Amino acid sequence: MVGLSLSELSPEELRAGDNIAYYSWAIVTGDPRGYRESVVLRVDSSTTEGTPIQVDTGEVVPLTMKLKRLVDHTGHPCTGEEAKWRNLRTFRLVNGTYDAPMRSSAFNRAVQDAIADAFAMQGVLEVRSVRIWLRMQRRARRC
Repeated sequence: MVGLSLSELSPEELRAGDNIAYYSWAIVTGDPRGYRESVVLRVDSSTTEGTPIQVDTGEVVPLTMKLKRLVDHTGHPCTGEEAKWRNLRTFRLVNGTYDAPMRSSAFNRAVQDAIADAFAMQGVLEVRSVRIWLRMQRRARRC
């Protein structure tokens, strides 16, 4: 079976803020655990090699990785022709950024809030004091 050439594919844009699906290359091909859904945080079409997009999972998405759009940047679900699996290099990349937290930073914040709430429930410290202490610990690690 012969695949489609680039000229036969319908034009499709990829923008910051789009939700995409892909299979992580860190997992063996065909393993359902490799399926990822993420938000495109940055698109840089001037990058001809490497990774022109940054996603909220923090994974590397090279030009040869197959992905599909699930939801566009305006919030409309992609269906039909828009939702086909295709290589990243076949998309028309529109430069831009989207302000959303990385999943790792969102997880970090949730853990810190859980610790602060646990101490507060035990009556050891006030929630505000624990959060200030955690913030000071983060700053100390950066230095």
